[in-house]
Amino acid sequence: MKSILLIYHFFYPDPVVSARLFSDLAEFLVENGFKVTVFTGDHLIRSTKILASNEVWNGIKIQRFHRPNFSQGSNFGRLFNSAVLQLKWLAAIRKHRFDFDAIILGTDPQFAYMMFPILRFLNRKIRLIHWVFDLYPEAILVNSPKWMKTLAWFTKPFAKIAYKQVDDMIDIGTHMRKRLCSYHHAGRIQTMTPWAIMEPDTVPESDPEIRKELFGNAKLGLLYSGTVGHAHNLAPFIELARECRRSQINAAFCFAGYGNCFNAQISCLTPEDTNIRIAAFTDEKELQKRLSAADIHLISLRPEWEGIVVPSKFFGALAIGRPILFSGPEKSEIAEWCTSLKLGWILSEKTVQEIKLQLLHPDQIKDMRQHVFQCYHSQFSKRCVLQHWKDLLCETPR
Repeated sequence: MKSILLIYHFFYPDPVVSARLFSDLAEFLVENGFKVTVFTGDHLIRSTKILASNEVWNGIKIQRFHRPNFSQGSNFGRLFNSAVLQLKWLAAIRKHRFDFDAIILGTDPQFAYMMFPILRFLNRKIRLIHWVFDLYPEAILVNSPKWMKTLAWFTKPFAKIAYKQVDDMIDIGTHMRKRLCSYHHAGRIQTMTPWAIMEPDTVPESDPEIRKELFGNAKLGLLYSGTVGHAHNLAPFIELARECRRSQINAAFCFAGYGNCFNAQISCLTPEDTNIRIAAFTDEKELQKRLSAADIHLISLRPEWEGIVVPSKFFGALAIGRPILFSGPEKSEIAEWCTSLKLGWILSEKTVQEIKLQLLHPDQIKDMRQHVFQCYHSQFSKRCVLQHWKDLLCETPR
């Protein structure tokens, strides 16, 4: 029986998407005969509650390490939390360095990849795997205070050393892979995309009451649902909504967002924006109904974040069979998937008129649902990705 150590800042019972993905992976590995231990933190991402230091959940041994309760929204706090956790994890691994066949390390907390040289020193034979959700230090270099950017630049040469210790690098898209290749990583690189938290068996229909709440009586509903952070930009969708209103296209836009940039980005709305609505955050029990109420889902990525992150809301939309309207760089994972798999459209200054014509035909858009749903289940579903993980871990490392 192979023994696997998963290391990530957040894990069960945290509801944040990345924690759910690591929890799903751990459960799957146990179900398939692996022995799984998890090193994580003892805080939930949006709570001050301190979790038990040791727990066995669904056959998974969870060890939670205490860290200070500094805010994850503060650059200093997040950095300090990261340093404390990594030091505690390394101390624990040192005591058990020969107990594991492989270590799977995520990208939270910040600078976690700096652990790899020490992990290699502690056990030359252990298999080191890095699951890259967000690429560091690039994510810090894009949008951080000057002192954080300076620190990130200082660590960049060490990142090359750290990445060279990794046996298997797991990216979540081809453009992230290009950035990783610049570090001249010597091991294997594979793509394993995040899966949707909710995967209905069939394409769900819209709930009439929720649809009316979000979009009124509009024939077509376009929804942005989820975080609005530094990597996202709602402005192109707001401008498209205004174009539709001026052209008398019967479409309504709803922004059901939250995050540190949401209020600032919707502050430009005026009473004239009659086809734009704002919705509050909803809990997971009602989330599928909300997502299913839309005809099209809006996904955004600023150009400078290309290859650094892939918005997880993309996979959530595909899982319920809703096509995508993507505002972001044409050379990005989502743009390429939308084009090659015919999952939706790319919004830009060049394509506004074409998209307005598409919005005049809501029946044709609804006809896309089954195709989008099938593409998700054949390429991005939890079943597909977890099977890739099993195949990887059953292989003999090079």
